[in-house]
Amino acid sequence: MIVTTPKKVPPMEEIGDQIYKIVLPQPFYAPNNIYLFVDNDGLTLIDSGYIESVPMLQASLKTRGFSLRDIKNIIYTHNHLDHISSSLVLKSYAPKAVYYGYRAMQDGVGNYLDSMRLFEQATEDLFTVAFGDPAQLEKIISESRSGWVNFYSKFQETKKGDPILRIDKAIDHNDSMEIGDRLFRFIYTPGHNLYHITPVIQESGVYFSGDLIIANLTAIYSEMDGSLGDYYFTLSKLLEEPIKRLLPAHGHEIEDPIRTITLVKKTLSILEKGVIRRLRESPSDLLNLMEAAIGKKVHNGGHLPTALGLIYSIIKKLVLEGLIRIEKRDSGYEIFHLKE
Repeated sequence: MIVTTPKKVPPMEEIGDQIYKIVLPQPFYAPNNIYLFVDNDGLTLIDSGYIESVPMLQASLKTRGFSLRDIKNIIYTHNHLDHISSSLVLKSYAPKAVYYGYRAMQDGVGNYLDSMRLFEQATEDLFTVAFGDPAQLEKIISESRSGWVNFYSKFQETKKGDPILRIDKAIDHNDSMEIGDRLFRFIYTPGHNLYHITPVIQESGVYFSGDLIIANLTAIYSEMDGSLGDYYFTLSKLLEEPIKRLLPAHGHEIEDPIRTITLVKKTLSILEKGVIRRLRESPSDLLNLMEAAIGKKVHNGGHLPTALGLIYSIIKKLVLEGLIRIEKRDSGYEIFHLKE
């Protein structure tokens, strides 16, 4: 992949506490917030974006007189492709960069392309559960595969890529370490993702929350690598933290962190009660339950797997609690019944 300057350059914007932000667009989902620190020996990044966003990252750095070679440290909140897939090629353009991530992530992921093929299959399995209409299912899976083919092709275009996920310095829960000119503390925060961590600048009370909270919403990939139980636990632990600023990987800064975290927990409870109420009226499938809870607009913009995964995680919780039974068809399509 040739790293070239794009037509529209995202700014490298200073946002206070000596933190910079670059908003990198991507071909799916919401743009990614890349947070940066300018240190004496170079740049420290929190996440680095999608593989196709490397040219935009390069161009944005150039507006402040930097290049990809100035990147000395990259801290990864988790291994989803919109956060970390750029690392597969950045290793060549930023050869001195040191990569930080949760200790189990490197061994758990290994060959990144292979891990994404498992993720692709899990997404299709979720669609199979949700869509009872064969034509509709075929259409949605075809669109999904097209997106994955585009991702794999971007890696294949480059001669410098390495599919093996590299973590130079492994992080455990509550580790503290100096990176660049700052002391970071790290919290293991699973739920959205098995390997999710939250970097914290203890001195200023700044928390980089990755994908834990996006506006007033959450994203849980129940069939892939998330856990509703872990997510509830993570939110409860965050409520005990002295958070002054909460900087998410998508969207605007969270203005009132404690209130927002509390609201997200409340929203999950409301969604759970909504699922029970709908099933009390009549049996239903995942697609209809999702649309009733979140709306049909979610079909646009790449949010569909996230929305389905969130509702399915709630359903599985209710199944474990003995409140719901699943009627599974031979095709894999499922209908849910409230137990009397």
